[in-house]
Amino acid sequence: MRALQIRGPQDVAIVDLPAETMAAGMVRVAVDRVGLCGTDFALTAGTLGLNVLPVIPGHEVLGTVTASASPALCVGERVILDPLMSCGHCTACRQGHPEWCPEVGVTGVVRDGGAREEMVLPAERWLSWPAELPLEAGVLVEPAQVVATVMQAMGAMPPEQMLVIGSGALGLMLVRVCRQRWPATAVWVQETVPERRERALALGALSWPAGVTPALDVVVDGVGASATLALAADAVRAGGHLVVYGVPKADTLLPSPAGLFRKNARLTFSRLYTHDFSPALALIADGVITPQDVVSDRLSLEEAAEFLRERRWEVPARWGKTLIRMRASA
Repeated sequence: MRALQIRGPQDVAIVDLPAETMAAGMVRVAVDRVGLCGTDFALTAGTLGLNVLPVIPGHEVLGTVTASASPALCVGERVILDPLMSCGHCTACRQGHPEWCPEVGVTGVVRDGGAREEMVLPAERWLSWPAELPLEAGVLVEPAQVVATVMQAMGAMPPEQMLVIGSGALGLMLVRVCRQRWPATAVWVQETVPERRERALALGALSWPAGVTPALDVVVDGVGASATLALAADAVRAGGHLVVYGVPKADTLLPSPAGLFRKNARLTFSRLYTHDFSPALALIADGVITPQDVVSDRLSLEEAAEFLRERRWEVPARWGKTLIRMRASA
């Protein structure tokens, strides 16, 4: 079985691994599509801070069941991966918050993920993917779940004005969802890469004006850097809400607590999600999030290894989601 493996910082190779054995309740899935995101890039660079190497990346996975030892899934069925791992019995898990589990982890980060020809996992780790929906859209379910969780953190009240910091694939999805859900809301975007900024504007966002700091109801930071957090704290109005889903580094500085206190502003971190993927599935089934709006790169397994080795995610013109086509015929 061929797989893409990260063995160390910038040490990426195509390796040949033995096929995994099945047990009762498990299914074997031939992987069709895998999405790569900033987490995979940080794993490759050695900067994520959660590295368990060597590891096969890929937590955005769609495939086809080729063997089943579970009545829940049939051979030939299309499925998408639920990559969230949790213990299932702690207080947080029992309360429906596996993202707070002390043992929480993500397949493709702390254990081997989907950038390989097949996976063997328990049937409950897979969700059925409707045959009428495109394959590529299935790979967007996990990032759409991130966006749906951010939206939940923001709350149901439509803001008059909001700012999205960062318009990579997740930022573009967030802009699209906010514009669809709250058409009267002014959605500003702050993005330093022109190609990404133009994509966000095409989805209905407004370009953040240099040197101007309006008082905004909501600011969503998808970068998580000291500079973007400071921008968010300056831009939010008194009584406003900062939501951070970008992963902060160990040396990231939070904005002045005194300043946020004087504004009486809320600060919410949005990390991971639950096992209920229905909000993400609805966003895709309703056409709110589409591959056309998000996907910019489609690579073979060999091309993906080179893409990671050469850090091509840093190329300025690259604007969206990278997909690996594991089976070109699928």
